[in-house]
Amino acid sequence: MIGGSRRLGWPGGRRLRIPSLMYHRLTSHPDPHPCSMVLGQFRSQLKILRALGYRTVSPRDIARALRGGSPLPTRAISITFDDGYVDTFTAALPILKEFGFTAVCYVVADRVGQLSDWTEPAPLMGWPEIREWLAAGMEVGSHSRTHRDLTVLSAVELQDEVAGSRKLLEDRLGSTVPTFAYPFTVHGPREREAVEAAGYEAGCAGVKLHDSIFALSRVEVAANSLSWFLIQLFPVYPELHHLYVLSRRRAPWLLP
Repeated sequence: MIGGSRRLGWPGGRRLRIPSLMYHRLTSHPDPHPCSMVLGQFRSQLKILRALGYRTVSPRDIARALRGGSPLPTRAISITFDDGYVDTFTAALPILKEFGFTAVCYVVADRVGQLSDWTEPAPLMGWPEIREWLAAGMEVGSHSRTHRDLTVLSAVELQDEVAGSRKLLEDRLGSTVPTFAYPFTVHGPREREAVEAAGYEAGCAGVKLHDSIFALSRVEVAANSLSWFLIQLFPVYPELHHLYVLSRRRAPWLLP
């Protein structure tokens, strides 16, 4: 059984870590939105990725490789966008196509065409934009129905947010929605089991390590430092982050 306890790695024990980048909003100028990035910075990052020979894969591809499927490119990377902001379509899509990369957009199913209400309000893609995103060779995943913290919901509410969002998106788009991203990257064993039970092939989390196909690590990309961005490309970055957090907990006086 492939569940929350399955360790990440190939048959035979060799571990697999593919860098997975997490973006939210892209703006032409600095924006007060807490998870925004200036468009020029995003372009510079993709230029670096192309120069270094990276090829994009989806979280579904990573999950299939972990299950013993086809091998991934030597320099594989996953690019994801959470929430489904309009600027993911208007700003990110042209640049992705320019550099020959693909990405997954995690959509909040009940908020399509509206404003985000879980952070600073910002316009979200409508159904026509999402369909054009798919037609351009990109992928769509679920980011729940309403972007609530899944860990505080009842069992019925959790099922609706996880399974219900997938059904809604697939019914409206007429295509498979293979992966799920946890709102606020918050999850536990119950939430990972719900994602598996809903039929998703993979679940995407934050940078913390969980060694589960249903909690693949993603890095929230550094917005203002290309040198830090390069560090975040290391496949072992989640492990380094984990060690750093442990060090802070055990000896906070030793670190700033």
